[in-house]
Amino acid sequence: MRRGQGALEYLITYGWAILIIVIVGGALFALGIFNPSTWGTNKRATGFSSLQIEDWKLDSTGNLTLIVGNKFGREITVWIINATRSGTAGNCDVTIGSPGTLLSLDATGTQLTSTDGDCLTGLGTGDAYTLSVQVIFSAGSLNHTDSGVITGKME
Repeated sequence: MRRGQGALEYLITYGWAILIIVIVGGALFALGIFNPSTWGTNKRATGFSSLQIEDWKLDSTGNLTLIVGNKFGREITVWIINATRSGTAGNCDVTIGSPGTLLSLDATGTQLTSTDGDCLTGLGTGDAYTLSVQVIFSAGSLNHTDSGVITGKME
């Protein structure tokens, strides 16, 4: 009889330990510890191959400002930036302030600012967003498109 009682006490002790581990794990999950976006960088640009997106800002009026560099391999002219916010319907043609902006080979720090980004409004300061961005540019007589995704928080 004594061996059965020892085995039961052993199982109950381990049961309590496992229960505590599950509760602590659930609390850490609820606090967002296991979500990389809570401890990683909040700004990310991915998918672009011809342009280097160095920095960007989406303000409360829906205007998008991109700081870009030219990694295409030769001089390009940027014409249109199309931006679509994830979770909204339809496309938004966000035109840059000066269509026809010339980017020399290996240019960096060129600012492109939208002038009619009303469809990007509706977010408050600190709200996270994800934008699908498409940049239409020309190199010589051919038009090209570079697209990617940028994420960040409203400033």
